[in-house]
Amino acid sequence: MAVKYKEVKTINEFIDAVLLRYDVFVREQGFKPGWEPDEEDKVSRQFIAVSDGKVVATARYRESPKGQIKIERVAVKRQQRKRGIGEGLLRFMVARIRKLELGRIWLRSQLEQQPFYEKCGFTSVYKPYDKYGVPHIDMEYSK
Repeated sequence: MAVKYKEVKTINEFIDAVLLRYDVFVREQGFKPGWEPDEEDKVSRQFIAVSDGKVVATARYRESPKGQIKIERVAVKRQQRKRGIGEGLLRFMVARIRKLELGRIWLRSQLEQQPFYEKCGFTSVYKPYDKYGVPHIDMEYSK
């Protein structure tokens, strides 16, 4: 299965990315409807992984706070997990982010996803805390 990683360029790609996020975060994980999409989409750069013409993973990044890049809304289609697609998408994004020569690259991970992000080169930088009723941890890119 060939996977292509790319920045979102069309409204249809953006819609497909948001639909995938909705499926993962609202339908699968039970977050409140209305959580996807959000206002941060207006200032974020969106990325997708495409296989057989379908979006199978998505993530975005934005500057937050100034001079730092925060990766958010990482979602992989349930049937495509554990195949390296999410890791490939993050590597693609980090390579682009590093060219910006800004400060740290960080993210807020659900605690149960911490091992995945560690495999992708992120290290926890704070103790776990509750966010949206789910344990989270802040992590930063350390490679």
